[in-house]
Formats: sequence, structure tokens, C-alpha cells
Amino acid sequence: MRIIVLLAVGVGLWLATAVPTLAHERVEIGPYTVIVGWENEPVIVDERNAVVVHVYREGGPVTGLEGTLRLELLYAGRSFRGNLHPAGEAGHYRAEVLPTVRGQYTVRLFGQIEALEIDQQIDPEEVLAGRILQFPEAQPDQRELLATIAALEEQAARSGQLAIAGLVAGLLGMGLAAVSLVRRSKQ
Repeated sequence: MRIIVLLAVGVGLWLATAVPTLAHERVEIGPYTVIVGWENEPVIVDERNAVVVHVYREGGPVTGLEGTLRLELLYAGRSFRGNLHPAGEAGHYRAEVLPTVRGQYTVRLFGQIEALEIDQQIDPEEVLAGRILQFPEAQPDQRELLATIAALEEQAARSGQLAIAGLVAGLLGMGLAAVSLVRRSKQ
């Protein structure tokens, strides 16, 4: 019984002191700690957002990087270069973006942090379809609509081909019937 009580107290203390964390990715680059994520989470398609970058060295913020550190957002072979701007607190930077497709985006940081040349790719939280927050009725996802339209277009093309084949077969049948009638009438 004592063990259960001690365990319950331990879990309670742990829960009481637990700090909620955002879905930001943390990487160590040389002597620097770099944290990358989205400003507004969860990240929703077609909602204005920003990639946020926090840079620290030995626990202290690193400032003045807006001129030397570059950000590129990568998705499915496409890229978007964002301008990093200071974001309120020292060592915090942001680059605005409006994600238009759901899925995993990659943030590429390159350039210099102080004297250190870097080229690092980081995957922040995945961009989600708007339906997870839509109420009372979720709107169709853009990707799903495009896939449905493509399937319907393909089906319509096949139906058109079948209609033409049916028309040709019908005309041939009518032609054969006409030839038969002409032959019969000559007998």
C-alpha cells in the first residue's frame, strides 16, 4: 500500500511540475542550440503562419542573425525562401508563410551563426488539413477534391470512348441490316 501511495504522489508531483511543450524540433549545431517550429500550432492548411527559429549559445540568446542566417522551406521538390526577422525576444526569429498543402515540410537553415557556417535541415510539426478544426461541418480537403476530379475526368473520357465505340457498332449493325434488307428485297 505504501508503494502505491508513494508512486501516486510521485506521479502527481511530476504532473504538477510538467511544462507543456510545443512540437518544436531541437538540434545542436556546434556550440549552438537551435529550436525550429511553427508560430501557430496545430499548423493548418491555408492559415497564415510563420516558421520560428530560436538560437541559443550556452543558454543565452544569439542576436543579429537576420543578416547572416537564411531559411528555405521545402516541400515535394519545391522551395520557398523566407526572410528571417527578429521576433520579439532576443534570439528569436520568424519567417512568415501560408502553407497551402498538408503534409511534412522541411526547414533548411543555411548561412552563418556568428562565425559558424551551417546547412541544416529540420522537420517541424506536420501541416494538417483544416477539417480537424472545422465546425459544424468539415470542408472537403483540396487534395481529395483534386483526386476525385481527376478520377471523374478519367471516367468521363472512358465513357466517351465507350459511347463512340457503341455508336460505331450500332451504325455497323444498321448498315448490315440495310444490306440484308436490300438483298432480301431483290430475291
